[in-house]
Amino acid sequence: MKADRHWIAAILLWAAAQVAWRFAQGPSLELDEAEAFYHARHLALGYNAQPPLYFWLQWAAFQLAGDGILALALLKNALLAMGGLALYAMLRRLRPPFEAGLCVMALGLLPQVLWEAQRALTHSVLAIAMSLVILALADRLLRGPGRAGSGLWLAFGVAAGLGVMSKWNVALLPVAIAVAVLLRPEWRARVSPSGALCALGAALAVVAAPLWWVLQNPATAGGSLHKLGIEETAPLTRALEGLGSLASAWLAFCGLVLLVVIAIALATRGRARWRPDAQSRLMIAVMLAGAALLAAGLVAGGATEVKDRWLLPVALFAGPVAALWALDRLGAVGRRRMAIGLAGLWALAFALLPVSGWVDPGYRGAGFPQLARDIDAAHPGLPIVTDSMWAAGNLSMMLPDRPVHLVADAGPGPALWISGRGDAVALAAAQGRAAAAQNLHEMEHGGERAVFALATEG
Repeated sequence: MKADRHWIAAILLWAAAQVAWRFAQGPSLELDEAEAFYHARHLALGYNAQPPLYFWLQWAAFQLAGDGILALALLKNALLAMGGLALYAMLRRLRPPFEAGLCVMALGLLPQVLWEAQRALTHSVLAIAMSLVILALADRLLRGPGRAGSGLWLAFGVAAGLGVMSKWNVALLPVAIAVAVLLRPEWRARVSPSGALCALGAALAVVAAPLWWVLQNPATAGGSLHKLGIEETAPLTRALEGLGSLASAWLAFCGLVLLVVIAIALATRGRARWRPDAQSRLMIAVMLAGAALLAAGLVAGGATEVKDRWLLPVALFAGPVAALWALDRLGAVGRRRMAIGLAGLWALAFALLPVSGWVDPGYRGAGFPQLARDIDAAHPGLPIVTDSMWAAGNLSMMLPDRPVHLVADAGPGPALWISGRGDAVALAAAQGRAAAAQNLHEMEHGGERAVFALATEG
């Protein structure tokens, strides 16, 4: 269908434009890019607190496009395009091209997608893509007529496993789907016990090796657990703090969606009550089940802090659901205005990306090219050891023929020690190494000044 080709082309062209636009945002890597570049230079079952799939894919992109900004931008935007195409394909089963395309654009009502995913995120970008693929497969499983075959169940299990390997919190999504399915008789009737077991087995097989690595490296793999804010306070106090933080996270994630829904509801009051279609019901049920599971998990685990991006696997569907509701409520003129408004949001974000790179926070405009030139001139060939992931990723890219390591990965022998905390001599001494001749290198990013201390050993 011609309209389908236009929407598919629009999604792919947007991704291609973002790849090209990345080069206007600065020559250096921001924080997540630097982490991806540093770790993706080699393959391993695990690297840090994040699951390994994004780094594996980034390694593959490096083999195809070389080690540089092009490969970083290609992977991120290919994943965003994959997620958009998966959502479009799912919605086209029930909706015409214009409505399906508008729902993909409605992902832009979520700041984590519109801004953060395009500006900085890596693992969460993969989580977005896999969450949309998982939901599209779940919709196929529940669509009928009859029960789905084993091949579709296998695909769902593999996608669920890959989702968990994109970001650990994506495990919430298939569990929320299972809870939502169990609560509706018409969905339960389409579940094949053997198919469900096949999906579970496939998911476990996919995540088995990385989970084994986690069990073997609990300190490294659990490095971000402190973000949960688990405290030794009264259980009721912890529960109330956790639920309050969860509510705030939902508001932060879906705040723009709520504002748009309220505005449209006020402008169209008196219209008939909305009757959501099967796909809308599935997305709503998954969000509600996910919210309930998160609340129960917070209370049981004693966590008191929730970041809005942690809700991504289930809150992601708020934008498309709101768009489906609005499309069923608005007339032709209202739909056109909605399309123009969403297009304007995406265009504004696109235009502001270089501001993020060069001005605030300005990580991509930081002076790592000059630092790399200075190091190359003053310390030719000397391996680099640093406590800064930001520096490790950037210097790995800009000095490709030189060994660059984080402190935990450092080997024996002379090295150039670089500390982002201001004292490279102390950094070396903490590792039982002697370094001297410290000097400071300052660079500005945004309105801030980063200071790196350099000291030589040997």
